[in-house]
Amino acid sequence: MVQGGDRRGNPRAAGSARPLPGASVGRRPPAPTDFGEPSVRRAATHAAARGLIFGAPPSSLWVVELRHLRYFVAVAEELNFTRAADRLHTSQPSLSQQIRQLESGVGVPLLDRSRHHVALTNAGRVFLREAKDILSRIDHASRLAKQAADGRAGELTVGTFPAADVRILPALRPLIAAHLPNLRIVLHSKYAVDPIKGLQAGTLDVAFVRGPMHAEGLEVIELLREPIVVVLPAHHPLARRKRIPVEALHDLPCITMDRSLAPALHDAIALLYRQAHIRMHVVSQADNVLGHLHLVQEGLGFALLPDSVGSLLPPGVILKPLAWDPTPMVTIAVAWKSGNTTPLVRGFVDLARHVSGTAPDVSRAAVQRRRR
Repeated sequence: MVQGGDRRGNPRAAGSARPLPGASVGRRPPAPTDFGEPSVRRAATHAAARGLIFGAPPSSLWVVELRHLRYFVAVAEELNFTRAADRLHTSQPSLSQQIRQLESGVGVPLLDRSRHHVALTNAGRVFLREAKDILSRIDHASRLAKQAADGRAGELTVGTFPAADVRILPALRPLIAAHLPNLRIVLHSKYAVDPIKGLQAGTLDVAFVRGPMHAEGLEVIELLREPIVVVLPAHHPLARRKRIPVEALHDLPCITMDRSLAPALHDAIALLYRQAHIRMHVVSQADNVLGHLHLVQEGLGFALLPDSVGSLLPPGVILKPLAWDPTPMVTIAVAWKSGNTTPLVRGFVDLARHVSGTAPDVSRAAVQRRRR
């Protein structure tokens, strides 16, 4: 006989079928039923076959559809299958079947019902709350999708800089909330994303920029004009003056900014010095407005900046208007990529123009956009 099993009749684990000495050569040994070498096997998603030691459990996947949730909410609110069926414009037997399917899929009773009584179980009360939340979110998503198609919802990436943060955005935010409540604004500082490059590359949808400016491929609308003022330490000899003559700035220590960072401001100041025939004595440079104010506060010199810095002045720093005609100016403008005529961009620009007083009535414009 073949020595391939134990006394219980199980085949031996070894994979060899060679007969041992004394065994009958003419008889074939029984086929092994255990695994030979250890191996990785894919789990079954159906009932385990006989012989598999680790069979996968039967699948309990069941898909809940929105109609099941709507049917359940109707029954839970009416606590009456007849009234719920009338409300849903379906037959009572069909409604009962859908509720049974739902309970079978969830795995617990949701309703305690008898011939004359329907009530929610504890599980049903919890399920009702979650079902209402799901249906509400689905309805909200549908409304947002329709509003996005009409240009009344979505997201805009907007470039900004300190002057716009002070002069435009505080008045613009409530207008957006009132007229474009489902518009999400993502702001990017000019120090993080260059506004011109961002618009041209499509990283930004709209940007507030310092003007006057001209850039290829961009549409630009001027919003506000800002006079350039003198920012100086409170103990400076010129601080006692009501207005500062430009000639008084001749060869005084001055804090400036590199032209690449603020070309419009740089060019306006350079033009002022040329027209007044005075010399600029640069002692330091800063790459942003707050840096200018900090250096002025330390007493290193004065700076020429747009008057929107008045809301950012640190202690010990004051500003004075220039006694010069015409007063040097820079602007705040809004820019976007040429050809970008999406409703959200148009709506945002209209609201920004309204803030600056350069646009027609916003309510009328909003009505016209809804009609389109």
